[in-house]
Amino acid sequence: MLKAAVLFCYPWDFRDEGVETVVHRARDLGITHIAVATSYHAGFFFHPHNPKQRVHLLEDGVVYFHPDEACYAEGPIRPVVAAMSRENDWIRVIGDAVTRAGMKLMAWTVLLHNTRLGLAHPEATIQNAFGDSHPHALSPAHPASVAWAKGLVRDLAEHYGFESIFLEAPNYRNRAHGGTWVTGHHHERMGIHFRPLEMALLDLSFNTADMEQAASAGVDVDTLRSAVRDHLLCYMDEAPDVPAKLPETIEQFTDRHPALVDYQIHFRRTGAALLAALRDQAQPHGVGLVGSADPSIDIVMAGVYGQSRDRIAQVTQAARAVLLSSQQLMVAVRIGFYGPDTGSPIVTEAQMIEATRAIADHGADMIAYYNYAEAPMRCVNWIKPALSSGVMG
Repeated sequence: MLKAAVLFCYPWDFRDEGVETVVHRARDLGITHIAVATSYHAGFFFHPHNPKQRVHLLEDGVVYFHPDEACYAEGPIRPVVAAMSRENDWIRVIGDAVTRAGMKLMAWTVLLHNTRLGLAHPEATIQNAFGDSHPHALSPAHPASVAWAKGLVRDLAEHYGFESIFLEAPNYRNRAHGGTWVTGHHHERMGIHFRPLEMALLDLSFNTADMEQAASAGVDVDTLRSAVRDHLLCYMDEAPDVPAKLPETIEQFTDRHPALVDYQIHFRRTGAALLAALRDQAQPHGVGLVGSADPSIDIVMAGVYGQSRDRIAQVTQAARAVLLSSQQLMVAVRIGFYGPDTGSPIVTEAQMIEATRAIADHGADMIAYYNYAEAPMRCVNWIKPALSSGVMG
């Protein structure tokens, strides 16, 4: 049985449709928790039911609350307040309305995926083997990035009534800005085809902080960086032919350059250290952390976007099996029709009920619906029969 149901929302949903309207609609659907975006990256969104703007180009890398500057004193990175929130602290307004309605609030918080901050602080971003900055991706190893993430979590935990903070992008980001079902950066393009191996090598962070920390742990980073650079240069020099002398997979590359194994250990260790530091910021205020599986996370989130009912059950069961005794499991489904190339979208009320029941019956504590703004209202309304089907306990 599910203990909670979460609806992901944007601050402008409340501004454009009315705070009380959205809150009461969510409560009537059976939602117990509102996850509202507090800091966010760029986007060019289409909103099917927004009465003020069907097409919305977001400000890049801004926050939607009024920050306490003291929380960011450890480093040089400062939050930039969204234009819509400069006069009105929308997170405060939304939080007060959610509390009045007897619901709980979750902070949907993007940490290290921030092009605005990356452009302002290139020294803190992921840098590839050629020394190029990936401006959308702050490195979890760099002290400025760590200070920024800690300050953001502390600020939200200390000054707002959040029950939990969902950490989006607290880790290393890939070079490609886009994902599997979203478009990439503005006019992101490549005039050369890279195999998965070359893409993986381009993703590796050779930020100065990464290299120094890994070297201090005994990793021969300089030799590894040279090997990565040489491989990529050879591949590009002979394109469109693929040099026969080059390895074809990341496993073959690692066999030739075993330092990559140790470097990947550095990445995992660094990511875990950041999460532990963020937990130290949130825990004193009684605020839990939501994110991918890690000992520092209180609520582990598993995504089943575009999955069949059977696959949803399998993912939920598998995620449950590896939880620590102190952790809860939240499984997120995508509402709305994103197209046939995004897996198995939920396109009927019956499918929404099936997906919700599969999550509830296979060990999840919470279900999350992603997201209110981008789904047709008809799809949003299917949440009510799904949560009324005997899944909440």
